[in-house]
Amino acid sequence: MTVSRIDPEGARRIVEARLDRPPQDMLEAAVVLEAWVGVPARDALGLGTEMLRTTPAQPVRSRGPVPDPPDGRGVWREALPFALVVLAIGGWAGPLAGTLGIGVIELALGVALPLTMALQWGLSSRYLSRPEGLALLARDARGHLAAPTLLVAVPGLALGVPGIVAGLLTLTWVGGAILVRRGWSVLYAALVVLAAVAMTGGLWPPAILGLLALVTSLLAAVAVLSGGAPPTHQPGRLGRACTATLIGLGLGLLLVADRSVNWSFGALPAVALLPATLACYWSGTYLWRFQQVIPRVLRGVSAADTRAPDLGRGPRRILLGAIARLVALTAAISGALLGTAALTDASVGGVTVLAGFGMVAMATLVLGLLESVGRPAAALCALSAGIGADVLASQLAGAHVAGAGLIAGSALAVVVALPFAFSTLGDPVTTLATRLGIP
Repeated sequence: MTVSRIDPEGARRIVEARLDRPPQDMLEAAVVLEAWVGVPARDALGLGTEMLRTTPAQPVRSRGPVPDPPDGRGVWREALPFALVVLAIGGWAGPLAGTLGIGVIELALGVALPLTMALQWGLSSRYLSRPEGLALLARDARGHLAAPTLLVAVPGLALGVPGIVAGLLTLTWVGGAILVRRGWSVLYAALVVLAAVAMTGGLWPPAILGLLALVTSLLAAVAVLSGGAPPTHQPGRLGRACTATLIGLGLGLLLVADRSVNWSFGALPAVALLPATLACYWSGTYLWRFQQVIPRVLRGVSAADTRAPDLGRGPRRILLGAIARLVALTAAISGALLGTAALTDASVGGVTVLAGFGMVAMATLVLGLLESVGRPAAALCALSAGIGADVLASQLAGAHVAGAGLIAGSALAVVVALPFAFSTLGDPVTTLATRLGIP
């Protein structure tokens, strides 16, 4: 029998007859064809590849059940107290700046925002976003005992008073993330509001901030240690948590790199940040639909079927829906704020600042998606380009257009990241299922 007379179907029958099973890959098929039929090695490799390409694959149903649709009602129980926290924290800036100086608070916030976002992203990837997250954190608590002290001492030694303030702010905000994960968001909001009332009421603001950081840290420790029974799950991979930390740090730098937005100017930045924050919560909740849509799409699809034409349609539609919701809610709340400001002669920073924070929220959404589906390098690449554009645009147009750096940097990050997101969501079934850990 010559090679020209062996078709892929005939080759498949020969190989399966010799092995008494289907071949594992084209290399094994080529070895059998060369050894038993005498097909030259080069031709055997080509015939083995063609054989596997035309071999029908029997669809295998997913072993895991399709989860129930996500319940998004709980997100508002977290989002609304968080909105109150954002507004109250904005009320700290004025009293702190009046006591310590605007320069001190501006530098402290410039350090605290990136540091807080880095730690929150890292903790979320390693612990807080996982099942039994607090119990996992409690199991590893010995390695984190010195963290609160280091968060204040290291910036303090490096920067003096601004560093100490930055450390206290970071400690308060990171501890608040743990309290929210424990379900104590209302308690955290009450503490932050009480601190704002005390600062504006004449008490010494640095002492109030220090007391709040201490109380928040103690409550966070209680929340972690009362996490329940010993965990049965494992924490997130350390390497992935480190990458998430870098992404959070980059997003924080994206916020503070635009010098036209002065974070020490009272509650104004906090009010302007509110629409994007609430919209990001809502659109992020919509992305939870991936948990149900992707396993449903994978059901009945063969692992050998690389075509899977319907795989990317549903996930891509969810991503577009999340972006649409973010834009719509940001625009609606921003419009309401601008209307209220016009009636009361107040200021919320202008349309460009609101748009800039909205773009940062969109970048956060898309980059978070890339990190969750195993494309951290793409997220970091997009983020690096965005930070560069942020710095450049704020230098060129910041004096004339407030928030220009936020808009340019976040928009470029989104433009670079979106193709990676769409291509990943449309990957063959084996690639996407492996990235998301779907059986």
